[in-house]
Amino acid sequence: MSVTVLYDGQCVLCQQSLKVLQALDWRKRLNPMDAQNQEQVMARYPHLEYEALMGAMHVVTPVGDTLIGFFAVRYLARFLPLLWLLLPLLYLPGMNWLGPRVYAWVARRRYTINRLAGRPVCEDGYCKIP
Repeated sequence: MSVTVLYDGQCVLCQQSLKVLQALDWRKRLNPMDAQNQEQVMARYPHLEYEALMGAMHVVTPVGDTLIGFFAVRYLARFLPLLWLLLPLLYLPGMNWLGPRVYAWVARRRYTINRLAGRPVCEDGYCKIP
């Protein structure tokens, strides 16, 4: 049983987030897919839109459900045992409202976060938040 994680392979913050997830995936059940490979993604997931994929991480569950942004992160925290300690925080009352807003705030500022971390800033339209 694997989970597909769709991410922007040209975005430094996205790449680093995926590396952390893969390091925590000791059961090797994550299937990362670079959303920049539009042909591969559209062949497998025709219901997903490229612009949406560039704005937030998407997770496709084993039963075919698609989760986006905060809800994708929360699902991965349930899916990866090494993240189970975060689950109580992610399910606090109000997190269905606050979580997506915090995720969107970070996503909109990822250029700045890249700079502050001393990483190159995404270029040529990659990492663009729709």
